[in-house]
Amino acid sequence: MRNAIQLSKEVRNALNLKKPIVSLESTIISHGLPYPQNLEMAKSVEEILRDYKVTPATCAFINGVPHVGLSTSQIQQFAESPRHLITKVSRRDIGYVMANKLNGGTTIASTMILSHLAGIKFFATGGLGGVHRDTPGQFSMDISADLTELGRTPVSVICAGPKSILDIDRTLEFLETQGVFVSTYNEDKKPVPELKIPGFYCRESSVASPFAFDTFANAAEIVHSQSLMGLQSGNVFCIPPPKATALDSGFINEIIDRANEKAKLQGISGKQLTPFLLSEIAQKTMGKSVDCNISLVKNNARAAAQIALGYHKLVSSSKDSTESHGDVAHQPVIANKVDEDIDLLVVGSVALDTIGTIITPTKLKDSNIGKISNSIGGVGYNMALASSYVSKSTKFLTRIGNDFAAETIIHQIAKQRVVDTRFTRGSGTSAQYSCIHDAKGDLIVACADMSIIEEPDFSSQVIDEIDQVQPRLVLLDCNLSTESISNIIERFQSETGNGPDFIIEPTSYIKAKRLAGMKLATFPHNVVKLVTPTIEELNTMYESLEKSGQFDLDHWFPILDAMNINASMRDKLIKLDAELFAKGVFQQCFHLLPFFQNLLVKLGQRGVMLFSLVTNHKDLKSIPTTSQYKPTATIVNDVDSKLGVVVEYFDIPAQNKNLSVVNVTGAGDTMVGYLAAKLANSVDGNWLNCEIKSCEQVWMKWECIYKAQSASGLTLMSEKSVSEEISKL
Repeated sequence: MRNAIQLSKEVRNALNLKKPIVSLESTIISHGLPYPQNLEMAKSVEEILRDYKVTPATCAFINGVPHVGLSTSQIQQFAESPRHLITKVSRRDIGYVMANKLNGGTTIASTMILSHLAGIKFFATGGLGGVHRDTPGQFSMDISADLTELGRTPVSVICAGPKSILDIDRTLEFLETQGVFVSTYNEDKKPVPELKIPGFYCRESSVASPFAFDTFANAAEIVHSQSLMGLQSGNVFCIPPPKATALDSGFINEIIDRANEKAKLQGISGKQLTPFLLSEIAQKTMGKSVDCNISLVKNNARAAAQIALGYHKLVSSSKDSTESHGDVAHQPVIANKVDEDIDLLVVGSVALDTIGTIITPTKLKDSNIGKISNSIGGVGYNMALASSYVSKSTKFLTRIGNDFAAETIIHQIAKQRVVDTRFTRGSGTSAQYSCIHDAKGDLIVACADMSIIEEPDFSSQVIDEIDQVQPRLVLLDCNLSTESISNIIERFQSETGNGPDFIIEPTSYIKAKRLAGMKLATFPHNVVKLVTPTIEELNTMYESLEKSGQFDLDHWFPILDAMNINASMRDKLIKLDAELFAKGVFQQCFHLLPFFQNLLVKLGQRGVMLFSLVTNHKDLKSIPTTSQYKPTATIVNDVDSKLGVVVEYFDIPAQNKNLSVVNVTGAGDTMVGYLAAKLANSVDGNWLNCEIKSCEQVWMKWECIYKAQSASGLTLMSEKSVSEEISKL
């Protein structure tokens, strides 16, 4: 189970954000290349994946604990440690290594197991294990556990084919029996019948490849199709080694034959055979085999990154395409509570969640014994619930259908007596999310239908509600359609200063692009005062606005120019976080500030970063920094700039570090809901406006962001989608 595995912060964040990840093994570090080549190779392969915006997840056992994702210091420790102090771990060795708290390098088999348990579908390595060659007069029974693992674990292995020391023909026969798909990258566009499978050091063996793929996108489609069918076997995608470092097959086979004879004479077999043969090859090729090994591992990582990215796009687009628009049906609004003064109106999705857990061995296409529970969910509802625990002047506006789910949702929310909810009726079915888990808690299958909240008619109901309630602040989630968001924002954008301010929660990196469908006004005429994206959602927002032509010369550029982001400020930003700077996070935020004025970027385990436009940034010098909630770092542009830019980094609160995480579903929603409630209830004016008015205003901002993060931490430790404990903050 995943909770038995130690995930690195980078991998955990990528999993939560559903970003592409590629696993890497650690035996190539501990038992493969010599030091320091092993360390240099491990670091460079991880950087190759990051360059493709893919998260690397090097797997290993440290003091018996299985790790998915290693820190730089952990990789260095593995690279420098003597080989005899690190156990080579395959499937059979896992329990022993864990029980005895040993350090272990993962083979292909164990890396596949850890990857699958963590929810990672792609793994890049050097060469595949397989069936060893028979020695003269002896029938070999030496078959790598990698092959049987591929038959029962749905992880795709990207490699340079079976290792040259093996019997490649028998290896492919064994894989065929296990039902494992094996294909070769046909980069030279050869006729498929003529395509040979690569032999690790050499680009071609003597064995025909069972299948071929011409593009990495095609490989991704194959994995996606197999996932849709629920197949539980792995795949092998063979990438021929680079032409510049590949060795001649005849030359390498002669060396291997002699090495096998030598091994037999010295009585070397079993686990000791492979390292012996590789050592002999390295010696006889005068290091050329090592150079080839390093280059092909890097080459495989590039291929794996592109396949993972292609799969990620397919999964994302298939999810987005299921969210269709329903027919328009304007129905009366139903209230479950008498209206009072409302400071915050939350607008978004509510759903009936049905969670089934099978307690017996799972049998598909049959009835299984288990437990089923229901709860109310949805991004909009979670944010409204969090806000309601903080402020009683919160109202939630959502959309439901005329069905059983709708009546259940109405009854449950009324029974809780926490969220003041106003329902509108749509023409489609109420939003529902259904999932089935196995006895270990792993997801088997899930289905989500949120289409009702996208019905275009909903926007007119939202506008009517805002006119009637007249809230100070409106919080929208991007489950609403592009048309609805556009209609609402543009309606109140024309009345700048007379209507409410808006906060937008992008919801997901796919739905974040809906913000580009609006005709956004630029500062100081914008009504969207705050957006709360993750880094992935920020990237989508930036790319979408750029493609839609919103970065124009007439309205947008003068604001950007007035910000005067000079070399001095850039140097400070690099010093603050070179990684975020290299990824373009700061640059993207500066380009978006003219439209949104404040951007609170959620960095997961690293905290949050607030970007703000201010008109009197010189006054920041007079604000005391004695508050216990002050930011970890603050960077301001040149005081002579026409428009101030303030970047404030807030590390996660101390109590949020090393949490026992129970549920990640509503953590982000909790933070945004808490933040919105505090902003809406600010007596002296909230800090979303462009002017620094007082020390109290700035201190309130710092405290608000600190406690919003604390609220998120409380939800992470709660079985509920939003922790009730946030009311005590």
